[in-house]
Amino acid sequence: MLHNKILLLTVYFLVALILGLISFSYIQNEEKHLLEQKYLTTSHHMKKNTKSLIEDKKNATLAFAISAAKEEKIKEALLQNNVSLLDFQAYSQELREQTKFKNVWFQVITDDGRSFYRSWTDKRDDKLTFRFDVQKILKHQTTQASISVGRYDMTFKTMVPLFHENTFLGVFEVITHFNSIAKTLESQKIDTLVLAHKKYKKELLYPFTNKFLDHYYIANLTAKESLINMIQKKGVESILALDEYLLLNNKLITTQTIKDEQGLDVGYLILCKDTSSIDINEIISFKKNATFFVLFMLIILGFIFTVIGYYAYFNEIKQLYDNVSMQKEKNQQILDSQHNIIIITDGLHLQEANQQLFEFFSQYNDLEAFKKEHDCVCDFFLNMNKENYIIDKDYDGLNWAEHILNHPHKRFKAAMKKNNHIHHFTLHVKLNQFKMDEKPYIIVTLTDITQEIFRQQQLKELNENLETLVNDKTKELKELNETLEVRIQNEIQKNQQKDRMLFQQNKMAAMGEMLKNIAHQWRQPLSAISTAASGIQLQNEFELLDKKSLTDNCTHILKYTEYLSHTIEEFKDFFQQDRVTQSFYIVDALQTTVSLIKDTLKAQSIELHFTQNDNFQINSYLNELKQALFNIIQNSIDALSKSEQPRHLFIEINTRQVKIYDNAGGIDETILDNIFDPYFTTKHQSQGTGIGLFMTQEILTKHMKCELSVTNHDFILENKEHRGALFIIDFPL
Repeated sequence: MLHNKILLLTVYFLVALILGLISFSYIQNEEKHLLEQKYLTTSHHMKKNTKSLIEDKKNATLAFAISAAKEEKIKEALLQNNVSLLDFQAYSQELREQTKFKNVWFQVITDDGRSFYRSWTDKRDDKLTFRFDVQKILKHQTTQASISVGRYDMTFKTMVPLFHENTFLGVFEVITHFNSIAKTLESQKIDTLVLAHKKYKKELLYPFTNKFLDHYYIANLTAKESLINMIQKKGVESILALDEYLLLNNKLITTQTIKDEQGLDVGYLILCKDTSSIDINEIISFKKNATFFVLFMLIILGFIFTVIGYYAYFNEIKQLYDNVSMQKEKNQQILDSQHNIIIITDGLHLQEANQQLFEFFSQYNDLEAFKKEHDCVCDFFLNMNKENYIIDKDYDGLNWAEHILNHPHKRFKAAMKKNNHIHHFTLHVKLNQFKMDEKPYIIVTLTDITQEIFRQQQLKELNENLETLVNDKTKELKELNETLEVRIQNEIQKNQQKDRMLFQQNKMAAMGEMLKNIAHQWRQPLSAISTAASGIQLQNEFELLDKKSLTDNCTHILKYTEYLSHTIEEFKDFFQQDRVTQSFYIVDALQTTVSLIKDTLKAQSIELHFTQNDNFQINSYLNELKQALFNIIQNSIDALSKSEQPRHLFIEINTRQVKIYDNAGGIDETILDNIFDPYFTTKHQSQGTGIGLFMTQEILTKHMKCELSVTNHDFILENKEHRGALFIIDFPL
């Protein structure tokens, strides 16, 4: 009993130790996860708050500029060309004292882009047309607000056009700084570092703060030296590359990108908040509650083990006083719980049996009733005339049970009848597991295998018929195989013929479109040749033809003839069948394709925007790529020809990618997934075959291993919203 107590106590300590380690590890990991979530939420809040402050400052600057621009003396100064009429320094001082605008600059720009007046310096009359925003307002003469970097600082700029009797006089510009935003964030316990993009370093000729961090200009006067030193030590580039946040010296650091009106990066805000100022009371409370819960569960576990120990001790005491009759009853219960027939015998006399025996021999209610008529269950064994079936009581001086024990590797069976049906059993014997009156006895287990015997007989009958069935099936398979190869070849030929027809139809359709383009390109040169020839003939008739006129006209004719020949060569190269791969640049393939349709674009009043951000080289089928590009561009031309608004076609070359899109209104979403299907077209049957885009997909995805996708694309062009189909070709590395 002492051994059991020590074992139970040891188990308790092991379980408590394992549960404690797992629980405290979970609490530690969860605390870390909650802290990460808290820092992530704080980072998002800081970014969102900063973005809101930037928008508020931009809008406030806009409202203030519109109001201040109504001052008539600004127009008078421009009309009289008298800069002395303007003095905004006192106005700036009043704003610094009465409002949040602590450092406001004013500038007046003439209608030709010169600085007429600056409130913060005497420098003037320099040209400002290098600034994109100045170019834009001089062209469109509409109010605009922006964030940009100039010669003095990165600032918020609002420019308001000035008119006198519908005559454009110039621009009134109000400039505010990021200092107020930095101070607002500082009141929220957030230190701020406002940086202009390093690409503007050369443009900052007169930096206002005169501070730089590497190549990045520091735009806020309130920037702390400790923050600057920490960022410089870590590396400003690594800080600006953050996806979410960084913990550095017990401070939470995140960044917010500042963009200009074109959506380009103009600067950054590095935001720094001390982690001690972040509220983590909920996380601390969770850790305390979780720790208390684990300790409480360990106490409960100890109580449970105590109860188990007491119960085990009580059972041990009880088992010491169990009598033999109780043990016998338990043995009987074990026997009765088995599904098979189990008997205990010495081979000659039946000593015990489980209830299954009396369920089989239902004419006997119990063991006593059975033993009145039979001493042994072997009295019921039937002679099946098979070697492994037990039928005799004596086997060379051994009874049947002892005979089985002496041959443990043989599978013996017995057959007995119940309700005129023969049941088959396997016989399994084991010696000395139970003792009756301290004497060894044999336990015999009889497992009913009647269904197994029945299935074996069925399987034997099936095997006898299997050879005939196999021969029949073999004959059928042979006949099928004889015709299968012919059928496969027929289907392959049909598919190849279909593919050739599709390629030919696409080639003819593309050739038709190309002939239209050639007709556009030939019309002007032919007209010029005809005019030159008619001039020669007319001058000759009137005897006015001199050597110089003849030479000039012939030169023009040769020039245009050379142009026509060049066009034919490009057309021939475009449709040349060449299945040999070659190395070429994407931009060359695009420029060749565009050159063949440039007159069509001009005739359709389509403005082409060609942007090259990269010029990568691939090894593939040049002519097939040109045909695919032609199909996509022609699809856009067809769509744009139905549009009433100004027509634009865009071609962009990016890293391993080509984008082609237009402003024709896009593709109906209900058919967007079907445009690459063969014979699918939205044109009239007389105008389209529906295989151009299908063959384009076949060429790009199967022949050149590219990825081709299409979607509807919304974009802004000249302050107007446009929508059109966007085709993207991704080239493999």
